[in-house]
Amino acid sequence: MANYTHDLIVIGAGSGGLGAAGFGGAIGLNVALIDKTLHDYGGECLNYGCVPSKALLHVAAQFAGARAATAFGLQIEGKADMKTVQRFIRERQDIIREHESPDYLRATYGLDCIVGEAMLTAEKEVTVNGRKLSAPRIVLATGSNPRHLSVPGVELVKQYDNESVFSELDELPDQLLIIGGGPNSCEMAQAFQRLGSQVTLLCRDKRLLQHDPEAAAAILERKLRSEGVDIRFETEVGEFTDAHTAKLVHDDLPAGELTFTHLIVAIGRSVRTKGLGLELAGVHVKGDRIVTDDYYRTSNHAIFTVGDAYGREMFSHGAEKHNTDLWTNLLSPIDKKHKLKHFSWVTFTDPEVATFGLTPQQLKESGTEYETIEQSFAHDDRAVAADYDDSLLILYLSKPAFGSAKVLGGCMAAPAAGEMIQELHLLQQLGLDYGKLTNKIYAYPVGSRINQKPARDRAQNRLLSPLTKRILQAAYRLQNR
Repeated sequence: MANYTHDLIVIGAGSGGLGAAGFGGAIGLNVALIDKTLHDYGGECLNYGCVPSKALLHVAAQFAGARAATAFGLQIEGKADMKTVQRFIRERQDIIREHESPDYLRATYGLDCIVGEAMLTAEKEVTVNGRKLSAPRIVLATGSNPRHLSVPGVELVKQYDNESVFSELDELPDQLLIIGGGPNSCEMAQAFQRLGSQVTLLCRDKRLLQHDPEAAAAILERKLRSEGVDIRFETEVGEFTDAHTAKLVHDDLPAGELTFTHLIVAIGRSVRTKGLGLELAGVHVKGDRIVTDDYYRTSNHAIFTVGDAYGREMFSHGAEKHNTDLWTNLLSPIDKKHKLKHFSWVTFTDPEVATFGLTPQQLKESGTEYETIEQSFAHDDRAVAADYDDSLLILYLSKPAFGSAKVLGGCMAAPAAGEMIQELHLLQQLGLDYGKLTNKIYAYPVGSRINQKPARDRAQNRLLSPLTKRILQAAYRLQNR
């Protein structure tokens, strides 16, 4: 320590940086945590991602509930006041911000929180505000930027993204054009449609949510269409002719014009690489990514990346997983390699689409034999009573020679699916038999009873085989003469 100013330097105070620095401070290390402004503390998730988007979806759900109630006699009219909506979102952010501010982090974890532009200036050195800091290990948690469209005429149009939509949009769009078919675009499309916009969603692919099962994505598509979202697949903007007109292209052929008042672009994110001094520290960049191995090390093995900077799972809980692995490696001589056997993600639309564990692609790549179970909600009592019977549970189960199958992964498309998959995800992570759910007693009629139905059906099929039935009949008659 004598040759360094700190034990650890972390650049970026978002989900990745807070986790890396917080644990270091908690175990008593002298940790410097640096970000550009006070507002940047909390990072993408707090300022532009998970927190504001879920607050927006919460408000939109109130509007959807009110409209649904008109079928039972309620009378309503009007649209959302976007200024009031944005004020609510900022209030929610401020509550969470209290626990991610420099003052809180200094008091709770003893961190040396610094506000300023940080730059790598040597192999183990960072310069910020004219001050040179050094440490044996440096963590880059510098996040990512939203990608923007690059088509003819794009300079004529204001492109909102997930950042500017929460910081600059203070009016409800009349005709909203959203580009993209992933989770962010689906959430925005449903939220603004419910708030009162007319939304058109352009997706360059043949379906929504490319990383989730097609059957689950189709359920969400039906829901969005039923609420009035105009979804157009295999369609892109070929050119903007003015600030509110787009010429569309479908399958490389002209597909007419579309007028709009506002544009939101949700076509992915790129790792931040510029302005960090990466070349001065011997950190290599390839394309728009920082070259990092499966142990979170850059080409300079004193410097690591986590969170969006790692360039793989761009989720807040992805950063949590990265930090769990990273700190295992920093504290142990046995390195822990990045693996995605027990990961999950949720699209927080209505219905939610929640995927967990191994995907069919991963199972096939590993040569694992499995069977797919699809469980409809059509005859689930809670789903019927609460009117969400167009829902689906998909499970990938092992095919053991003996014993019960194990849960390898799966997906659910249903209201609150992100909550309901948790016990299935736990079975998968612990490697427990799926049959463990067979005799669990659920309070009737909780929605998560659906998790048990395939297990009971499988057990019943075994139990009611001709041979088993004869044995059980004999046992009953013997005991009840």
